[in-house]
Amino acid sequence: MSAKVSRREVAADLVESTPDSGALSHWVLASPLILFLAWQWVDLFAHYSPIGWYWLNLVLALPLFALIILLPLGVLAHMIVTAAPGLFQKAGWDVQPLEAVAEREQYLVDYKINLRHRAATSWPRLWLRAAQGWVYWEICVILISPLVVLPLFFSAVDFGFGR
Repeated sequence: MSAKVSRREVAADLVESTPDSGALSHWVLASPLILFLAWQWVDLFAHYSPIGWYWLNLVLALPLFALIILLPLGVLAHMIVTAAPGLFQKAGWDVQPLEAVAEREQYLVDYKINLRHRAATSWPRLWLRAAQGWVYWEICVILISPLVVLPLFFSAVDFGFGR
């Protein structure tokens, strides 16, 4: 005989999460994608630059990469993911229940979200949001890449590769 599990609804607010480790761990997680994109950016910058010295192009390109690509796309990904907490399992948010939840029932509670409280925006907070956003981009690339590579594989096999 099995007992029917009932889920209790609890009102809750969402508070923008602040990782204890700061942004460094997020930057490390997203570093493969960021390093690849930075490498491509520097190469394109050096190709189209009238300056013939590669190292000077590198020094000029990396700050531009940070301001034009890294910060805006990271914050954009963070805003997209945190805009739909139900779809993305409340990523980027801490759930603050408005009534007591016992430890034994914490996984059986259905939280009904009332308000979202974002942290005050500052430069360190923007870079933290960008770091979290780049982790979301990295996850997206990891999940979507097999769908892109599969047709390439079959196309390559049609041309005789792998035989």
